[in-house]
Amino acid sequence: MFDEDGDMMMGGTSPFSAFRGASGRMPGGMDHGGSAQSARARSRAPPKSGATSETTRPLKLSLEDLYGGTTKHMKVSRRKLDGSTEERVLEIAVLPGWKEGTKIRFPRTGNETADGTSPDLVFVVEDKPHPRFTRSGDDLIARVDIPLVDALTNESGAKKQLEHLDGRKLQVQIPPGVVKPGQETRVAGEGMPIRRKGATGKGDLLVRWEVKFPDRLTPAQKEGVRKVLG
Repeated sequence: MFDEDGDMMMGGTSPFSAFRGASGRMPGGMDHGGSAQSARARSRAPPKSGATSETTRPLKLSLEDLYGGTTKHMKVSRRKLDGSTEERVLEIAVLPGWKEGTKIRFPRTGNETADGTSPDLVFVVEDKPHPRFTRSGDDLIARVDIPLVDALTNESGAKKQLEHLDGRKLQVQIPPGVVKPGQETRVAGEGMPIRRKGATGKGDLLVRWEVKFPDRLTPAQKEGVRKVLG
């Protein structure tokens, strides 16, 4: 659940609290002694002026993670006023369609300060570079190489295979006629999951055709090209 600032809220009690209840579980749904600290998400009002500050850390995610969702376990530590250090593993359930800049907030989980309070720990989503895809909002862009000879002699209905983020093999139709460098083919509904309020489905996949020119031609090849195209 998100607060009014759009941050994902994880729990309402610090996972570093020094006490447990009789049930053996931390207040707010946090396991004190488990290998992963999992919190119930709940909303809260935005911080008021002078409220606890926050410490931010990057959460680098691949496009595969953001397409299908995943669970990340983040090992963190904080310093206490007595000079000791506490370590925990925080569990983050990554939802399909999260965008770069999404914040996941763990209240009062940072280093203890002189007044006895602790800042919130906030993870901020960052996209990892991908070898085949880039993201543009809810759309995905895939750059697909096509040899010059195929771009010039493309037959109607010809297709090229593209592996999607979830491993599916898509058969994308090559544009009819001569394929120009940077020409695009739009595949509806094969982009990123949409997480906007009131919206469902997925964005589109834009296949951008990159025509590969030869590094060099022999004199005979040049003459042949002149005869054909001249």
